Amino acid sequence: MQILAGSFVLLILAGAGLLMLPECHAPGQTITFLDALFTATSAVCVTGLIVVDTATAWTRTGQVVILLLIQFGGIGIVSFGALFAILLGQKISFRQRQLLKEQYGQVTVVNILNIIPVVAVTTLVIEILGVIALLPVFVPQFGVAVGIWHAVFHAVSAFCNAGFSTFPNSLEYYTGDLWVNSIICALIVTGGLGFPVIAELIERRTHRRRLSLHARVVLLSSGVLILVGAVALFIIEMLFTTDFGDLPLLSRIFASVFQSITSRTAGFNTIPIGHLAPASLLIIVFLMFIGGSPSGTAGGIKTTTFVASIAAILSVLRGQTEVNLLDRRLERNNVRRALVLVVLAAIILSAGLFFLLIFGSGDLLKLLFELVSAFGTVGLSTGITSSLTTGQRIVIILTMFLGRLGPMTFALALARPRAQQVRFPETNLLTG
Repeated sequence: MQILAGSFVLLILAGAGLLMLPECHAPGQTITFLDALFTATSAVCVTGLIVVDTATAWTRTGQVVILLLIQFGGIGIVSFGALFAILLGQKISFRQRQLLKEQYGQVTVVNILNIIPVVAVTTLVIEILGVIALLPVFVPQFGVAVGIWHAVFHAVSAFCNAGFSTFPNSLEYYTGDLWVNSIICALIVTGGLGFPVIAELIERRTHRRRLSLHARVVLLSSGVLILVGAVALFIIEMLFTTDFGDLPLLSRIFASVFQSITSRTAGFNTIPIGHLAPASLLIIVFLMFIGGSPSGTAGGIKTTTFVASIAAILSVLRGQTEVNLLDRRLERNNVRRALVLVVLAAIILSAGLFFLLIFGSGDLLKLLFELVSAFGTVGLSTGITSSLTTGQRIVIILTMFLGRLGPMTFALALARPRAQQVRFPETNLLTG
């Protein structure tokens, strides 16, 4: 756990150092080390929050550095190390397999190396397809060289669920563009499903096997969250804001679906987030808190954690002693881990909000939105990121790091295991 956390820290510091080079700064731009550190953390943690505009503050060299940090951060530096070792014919030690197991949230180290080729091939193929699909839009608009760069940057950023954009207003210019909306959404969803689910779907095409419980929960919960989020945003914005209502009907539908998908962990936006109704912001906070699915590029507590927690609550309300889900009984450790993750996430966000208020002022809802966006490695903002104080920026940096690493991984990295396990007498505690 400590090595895994350390690898992200080293990558962030290396990225910040590179971004401090004059070659990365656009003419007339003054970039402080805190700006570079914030940007590097956001890129490595595939978040997308920015304190300086990606399109205007950085040169093409700086944008390339950010893109590489996104790719390394999204897939994981440990995975890249294992991939190069496999390509060079080197053996992967048990300790290295343990690192991979922790990074991808697997239960055992058995066949953990099988997922590395899937990660590499899937990432390469999907990102290339994304680039090819975006070229017909960007090349006619910006020219060959610039159009290809915009396509590459957005394809990688979308699949890694980073939310960085080389456009000053993200994708607001393409609110009513069905093609761009569809391609970006497809990349976001694919990256957020998790590599085990992608591998299982590919394998099912040839072997016709039944999907595992994990894959079914991920696909079902993702579909429900996207649908519920889109409908809720559409209705709320139609009732309480005029900007949304002024858009054509198809643009409103596209915008609602797009924001529901991107709110889960991606960070792109096709409508100004700062103009949304407070109720819509709360809906997005809820979606950002849940995030995507395990073993992928998404953040948040993860869909499986949310579903397992809801199943545990329902089992208690029904007076059941076991937690059942889709005709399967969940292991007790699964349920405990899910509940601990939710509680740890709530503690981190509560502490983060407290320190944001200590180190500066601001609207409570907007600060909460910014904090959950950082924790869920989403990157959506109401527009207050650049106005945060130094102390508040440090809080957001730490929150992005904890969100990418995972509350459980961070807690276990700090924990000291007991030398001896003692079983104490059982008793009852009055609750509720």
